[in-house]
Amino acid sequence: LTLIITAIILVLAHLGLALFVMTYRDKGAGRKVIYSHGNNKLEATWTIAAAILFIGLNLMGYRIWAKMYFTGPQPGAMQIEVQGQQFAWYFRYPGPDGKFGPTHVEKVDDATGNFFGLDREHDADSKDDIVTATLGIPVDRPIELILRSQDVTHGFFVRELRLHQDVVPGMMIPIHFTATDEALKHQDGRYEIVCTQLCGLG
Repeated sequence: LTLIITAIILVLAHLGLALFVMTYRDKGAGRKVIYSHGNNKLEATWTIAAAILFIGLNLMGYRIWAKMYFTGPQPGAMQIEVQGQQFAWYFRYPGPDGKFGPTHVEKVDDATGNFFGLDREHDADSKDDIVTATLGIPVDRPIELILRSQDVTHGFFVRELRLHQDVVPGMMIPIHFTATDEALKHQDGRYEIVCTQLCGLG
């Protein structure tokens, strides 16, 4: 809706600009150039109209935004930890016990594939955790992602799900959604997870 409204305004604004350029161009023959010092009533009208439009769109979108951030996921939602780092995403699923093992910053080691800093030898809950570079989710099941960053700010974005959230170092940010068959247009498959921040090459 926002894109449609702003596209209409963009086209009308450019048509208006073209009209003024054609109407008030220099036609020669000693025509006097007219300078406008503005119209306060017109300025106030445009400002109020823009404010009403902006506030109206925000009020319409507030319910969706509040549902995402102010209410928790549905009971039984599948929890997945997401970690962004230069230049990859990594995902952690709890194993059969349904529990995430604790993380240890000092044990994070990309060379050995320990991206989350798990101590599989001593933490029973960590032994069955599954860490992968691919996010796999079932259709029509509530999902809760717990997002975090290892280094800089990243932007978790899946276009087909209309899902976007910045990932900030030092914060664990939960978001929840359900990938419905209807939202995916009945085309289950593979989709790209894009980082929308300029964190490096590509």
